[in-house]
Amino acid sequence: MATVTPMTRRAPDTPPRVLMYAPDNRHHARMAAKLAGFADVAWLDSRDIAPSLLVAQQTSWVMVLLDYTSANAQYSCELARQLLALMPELPLVAVGAAGADQGAILLAAMRAGVRDFIDIESPAEDVQRNVQHVLAQRPAPRAPTPAESPVVQPRGRLVALLGSRPGVGVTTLAVQLGTSLHALGEGADAPLHRHLLLDLGQPAGDGALYLNLHPDFHCEDAQRHLARLDATLARTALAHHASGLAVLGQPGGAPPPVQDPAPLMNRLLGVFDLVVCDLGGLSPQQLPIALLRQAHEVWIVGDQSIGALVSLDLLIKELDAQQLRDERCRLIVNRYDDNHGLSRHALAERFDLPLLATLPDRARALRACAAEGQLLSQQSPQDPYLRALAPLLQRLEPGHAPPPPATALQRLARHLGIRPWKTK
Repeated sequence: MATVTPMTRRAPDTPPRVLMYAPDNRHHARMAAKLAGFADVAWLDSRDIAPSLLVAQQTSWVMVLLDYTSANAQYSCELARQLLALMPELPLVAVGAAGADQGAILLAAMRAGVRDFIDIESPAEDVQRNVQHVLAQRPAPRAPTPAESPVVQPRGRLVALLGSRPGVGVTTLAVQLGTSLHALGEGADAPLHRHLLLDLGQPAGDGALYLNLHPDFHCEDAQRHLARLDATLARTALAHHASGLAVLGQPGGAPPPVQDPAPLMNRLLGVFDLVVCDLGGLSPQQLPIALLRQAHEVWIVGDQSIGALVSLDLLIKELDAQQLRDERCRLIVNRYDDNHGLSRHALAERFDLPLLATLPDRARALRACAAEGQLLSQQSPQDPYLRALAPLLQRLEPGHAPPPPATALQRLARHLGIRPWKTK
């Protein structure tokens, strides 16, 4: 078995050596010309030299370029995975051309572990700037000091939503809150707010489903590219609802994540002003404890049913055992009815939790909107459920103003079950 030889550092007065590792040399001459005087570019046929042999023999390549033009993209993804398995610190850069499929190719390259992308049609100055950027990020043989490895400092707020049991409406609440906050940024002079719905609940993917989104970038991808997760990547890779809300979650049907999401959350809080994390549907034993310790607020959602109350008691005991029940925890009672079950004040007193809000039972209206692929706020912005969100929205964004009261005509239409005309 070949021994992996670590890359040696070049002498400071010699140009860096860059390798074009591809099944043909059609791009070698162009890359050599664009990097002339800046780096020496060589080509090796990936069909003749396997990744294991390449890594074992080379001692001075500072970067490997992979051919990500349409014909070779999938092939280069496999090369990238094999190379990084042998030498994780090896800088890999994709070389491709702009086109209709560039977005999909770039996403595939990122998932394979490629650090940057060079458009072969770009001017030589841009190509050299890309190469220099990658070289500047290359780790030195010794352990980096904090000054050499700047860390994005968290600045956003994290609000975690827990459910006393599956089906109490956590995902619906998270989706409605996230999309309702967009109204704050509609004015010409309003500040830009970056909001994220982090969907870690079960069943997986429900948040995107309710928003009629089909993400290609998920939590696993974000974990894999944690060091590259910045505002630009968040804007281009994450799915976004028409309201401006960014969504990051798991593919539909995926089990609860095993990997600790706390490092990912550190990065997300450096990018977004507010992260609403949906943890609905998880049992108390499945809750991400490290993430909950990072939360600025923890909202616990339940209802008046016997099953939900028993489950709420078990959840609170688990939070107590983990020393997580403190002033951050607040209670939200969903599907609340004054005429049935314990009153709101009795519930708050029974479980020793400050009551944040009660939400009316609007299950029928919510289901009707979902069946048409819309949110309640799109079809009935004056619905009692949305008006009941006012105290929650004010806590998320203190400048939020509740919607104006419904007119007499709107109240009559709601009483008669008349919906607004659709414009499209």
